[in-house]
Amino acid sequence: MEMRIISENTLNTFVEKSSNVHYMKTAMWARFKRKTDGDTPSFLGFYENDELKATAMVLKNTWLLHRYLYVPLGPCMDYTDEHVRNEVFRLLKEYAKKNQVQFLRVDPNVIRCHHTITGELVDDGFSNECVTEDLKKLGYTHKGYGYAYNGSWTNRYTLFVDLNKDMKDVIAGYAKPRKTALNRHAVIGVSTRIGSAEDLPSLMDFEVQLSEQDGFKPHSRKFFEALLESFGEHAVIYVTEIDLDTMISGIEAELASKKYKKDPEARAAKEKELEKASGLKQKYGSKVPIACGLFVRLGHMSWDLYTYNHKEFNFIKPVDNLHAFAMNDMKEHGVLTYDMCGFSGTASKDDPYYGLYAYKRSFGPEFIEQIGEFDYVFRSRAMKRFRFEKLAVNHVKRKYWAYRYLKKQK
Repeated sequence: MEMRIISENTLNTFVEKSSNVHYMKTAMWARFKRKTDGDTPSFLGFYENDELKATAMVLKNTWLLHRYLYVPLGPCMDYTDEHVRNEVFRLLKEYAKKNQVQFLRVDPNVIRCHHTITGELVDDGFSNECVTEDLKKLGYTHKGYGYAYNGSWTNRYTLFVDLNKDMKDVIAGYAKPRKTALNRHAVIGVSTRIGSAEDLPSLMDFEVQLSEQDGFKPHSRKFFEALLESFGEHAVIYVTEIDLDTMISGIEAELASKKYKKDPEARAAKEKELEKASGLKQKYGSKVPIACGLFVRLGHMSWDLYTYNHKEFNFIKPVDNLHAFAMNDMKEHGVLTYDMCGFSGTASKDDPYYGLYAYKRSFGPEFIEQIGEFDYVFRSRAMKRFRFEKLAVNHVKRKYWAYRYLKKQK
């Protein structure tokens, strides 16, 4: 097998048509990382008899004097082809050695094995752990099959919604609260539209609201603009809005009917909702954006990168409407797999992030676990220092941003 430098167009075309497609494998992601983190990208093609068998988008950078190469989500190829797989990872080692780096990191988007939606292994299901074992034989160190939030550069766990069916069947797979919310939205004037860069202030405002609740650093406008500019037509913004005049008239019509005649408790709750809607209209006006999401789509896949909602409108469940609209729009653009992008990897109610899993699960997805992170280490002592320093710096950063934003909220 021969490794060659290839063009952006060759790389992007191969990735988009691949079953192993991922937006982080593209020159578009390289462009974004160059703008935001100063990474230097290289685009590699792996040929056999002049036929392109695999590609790798390689990022080079230095962190606190630690030089490294990183292949986000691993090389793009058919991972079931053992010969190609082993040759590509062998050639990547050689490339990293020539670049005189401390380590080479890869985290292939290869599904480890078959899980039920609650995370249990399916006895007669498939397994790709042979890829892990082959990488270890080639000298790569595996981070392991651990918890998602363990300092890895990408999340091993996600949830895929299958869009390769009629949209009515997709929605039929939603949990009852999601369906109830969508039906309610039709009455109270909630709708979703395709947005643009002009809607970034709403996205940013909603993220800040969440950061003040959870204690993390929100992204800058330049960050989101860089994403949109780098991905062009492959990036899309969705905006969910509510027409409070419609909501108010809808509730008034319900109260005027005999719907709550025999249920005074439900009527009182509806009157309280009407009062709240009137207060929100006075505060924000008639039509208000209440959720916003930034997605990327490529080939048969889409990814929900950043989705947030207005905290004062939580009771409306606006993100339910956003996801239903986005799934339908993605289907119309040829997307077959809707990646809800990350959760902790456990379905246990004891997990502090269980709520995120429970919510995403309610859209009828599949539980996806990938094989995770691997390093080929050239300087073991330096690598130990890197891991310690990275852990320490990340810990300090988390503490600082949590203190800054949680204190602000209080």
